[in-house]
Amino acid sequence: MPALRNLKIAPVGPLQVNCYIYWDEKTKDAFVIDAGEEADLIEHLVRTNGLNVLNIIHTHGHFDHVGAGERLRKALKAPIAIHKDDLPLMAGAHEDAMRFGIKTPKQPLPDIMLKDGDTLKAGSLTLEVLHTPGHTKGGICLYSRSEGLLFTGDTLFAGSVGRTDLEGGSFEDLINSIRTKILPLNETTLIFPGHGLSTTLKREKKSNQFLQGI
Repeated sequence: MPALRNLKIAPVGPLQVNCYIYWDEKTKDAFVIDAGEEADLIEHLVRTNGLNVLNIIHTHGHFDHVGAGERLRKALKAPIAIHKDDLPLMAGAHEDAMRFGIKTPKQPLPDIMLKDGDTLKAGSLTLEVLHTPGHTKGGICLYSRSEGLLFTGDTLFAGSVGRTDLEGGSFEDLINSIRTKILPLNETTLIFPGHGLSTTLKREKKSNQFLQGI
């Protein structure tokens, strides 16, 4: 897939979460999506590109996706946003990380509690919140309709889908979320997942075994 001028992808932390920095090229207003770890790196990318971060958005509350949130909120003076149903996961991120032998700071209450259908703006960019429970109860995808981009968190990956054997997970809910919220989008939509390589919706419809027959 071609590189986009207004999107930086930084795999961060031991689990290599894709942190996305996405901005309006004219105003330099930006989103940071899934700031899992390595706050210094993320802040460096923001500063070197001259960006003004308006929102730090977590696609869900697992520790590997939220760990740098508090440090970046203080450094960038930007609010943290997450779906309300994942508040318990975010609150327990520190303890959950310890079970994996990973140090993650305790996380604060978010500034913005999202729900399905909400929109977040940065300059001319708009991200639509699609509530996609299944991996977690409050999992979301973020859709840039004008640019044809979908940030899927751990709902959909290239060639796979998110695991559903953790707290709040449901395979039935995950497949329903994909069927009702993602598959109806234009096939040319670019998919940017929480881990691994980017892909397209057309490619996933054709080759992802979990999407066959739904």
